[in-house]
Amino acid sequence: MWDEDLITIALPTMSTIVFFVFTVNFFRYLIGSPHIQIRDVTKEHNWKAINETAKAYYCSICETLLLNLDALFCDSCGVCADRGCVKLADKQLKCKAITFNNDQLMKHHWIKGNLPLVAMCYICEEECDVEPGLTDWWCCWCQRCVHKTCKSSLSEICDFGKFKLMIIPPGSLEVINRRSTMRRRLHLCSVTPPNWSNWNPIIIVGNRKSGNNDGGQILSLFRRLLNPAQIVDLAERDPVAALEWCRLLGKIPSTILVAGGDGTVAWLLNTINKLELEPVPSVAIIPLGTGNDLSRVLGWGKQHDSHLDPTELLQKIQAAEKIKLDRWSVMIKPLSGLGFRGSYRNLFMYNYISVGVDAQVTLNFHRTRESRFYLFSHRIFNKLLYLCFGTQQVVERECKDLDKSLEVYLDDKKIELPSVESIVILNIPSWAAGVDLWKMGIEENEGSEVQSINDGKLEVVALYSSFHMAQLQVGLSKPHRIGQANNVKIKLSRPCAMQVDGEPWYQHPCEFNITYSNQASMLLSSDS
Repeated sequence: MWDEDLITIALPTMSTIVFFVFTVNFFRYLIGSPHIQIRDVTKEHNWKAINETAKAYYCSICETLLLNLDALFCDSCGVCADRGCVKLADKQLKCKAITFNNDQLMKHHWIKGNLPLVAMCYICEEECDVEPGLTDWWCCWCQRCVHKTCKSSLSEICDFGKFKLMIIPPGSLEVINRRSTMRRRLHLCSVTPPNWSNWNPIIIVGNRKSGNNDGGQILSLFRRLLNPAQIVDLAERDPVAALEWCRLLGKIPSTILVAGGDGTVAWLLNTINKLELEPVPSVAIIPLGTGNDLSRVLGWGKQHDSHLDPTELLQKIQAAEKIKLDRWSVMIKPLSGLGFRGSYRNLFMYNYISVGVDAQVTLNFHRTRESRFYLFSHRIFNKLLYLCFGTQQVVERECKDLDKSLEVYLDDKKIELPSVESIVILNIPSWAAGVDLWKMGIEENEGSEVQSINDGKLEVVALYSSFHMAQLQVGLSKPHRIGQANNVKIKLSRPCAMQVDGEPWYQHPCEFNITYSNQASMLLSSDS
């Protein structure tokens, strides 16, 4: 009887349930959510561990001194707690409100104690938080600090402080509750612009796992200054969610601050172009990569500062100038095969494209980094790996006599080449972590065309060998300048490594054409 019930009832029932769950999730995956995930509402605070610091922190519940090994803080509102008081803190202390009724006036969200390292009272302009324990207050929206005795002198209404025009106020967000498995998540469905002139909200985009996990620290720094909903962690959400913000903002101009390397920045610019956003958001950069060539050119630095002050960076963004960056279309057509259109490969380029020995070094490094045995990631270690692979190419010379296997056409005019191992086509004056190849190649008394990132022209240079690359890095040699052009065509008759903006691959014989596409909108720092 049991065997019969198992066959006739249990198995068909279980298979039906499995099929139903699979079908529902499959269609949900195909359709996708039209809204942006903001927060898992089953979590009251966004707790992070407090790392070693010169400042003493106190538990917001029991008011005891917190030890580094057992200290937690909410990176959105600044509440601190030891591990035994976390549940009480979630129940008794409210976190920063992501959204509320637009009819309500925005009041200060006061947090007791644990003020910033150097805090001055907004009323009496004397130093706050000078006594041990939970003393004095600060607002996690406008960032104003006040003494306990001065608090009553400040208006109850919060004006969001000096970064008001960059913040998306909670009253502007309309969200819906949506349950997913065991969690309930808030999903953003619309944005109502506040009645502020010159409102230019900023969206922070980054991956908490990138840059030796510096990405997570950076995202935490900005959650305290802005609405936490403005912070998009690419490790948790669909990358397009960051740009859905821009679509929901409509005609309001917006700024995107992306924390990542050249590859992440290029991906973001490609997605902006694909979604055809209007107005086009302007992009600023926090450099987390190894080379960070575009960040160098635009004045955002050559590498991430571990002591980053987010308030200084937001002030720089407010003072930055909008600038256009040429976007180039790269069409790769294989020389072998039937030549179907579907076999073509289309890419966009912003920094540079190269074929030859420098791309081979980048490819070797990329393969090592993607290996399961790549256990240690650090910027200095990565540069040492580049040096090792470059030295390897001095001996092996995999790209020897490359000039015999390719043809270069500038504006449809074929160029005669010397004996080289690499061709580099530049859009910006920075290559391989800051080398200005085009400027270095200027001969004395030579009338040279000026390089620009938005003139619709490309600069083409050649490198003689991997050893020549090392000499260029320390300024002991010059590249071979080929010329400038509005479009570049290269015919490659043998397999060789290629790269576009630091993303390498091994290319079989092909013909690739680089033509002007349009322009991206970037922010140029005043430090450049």
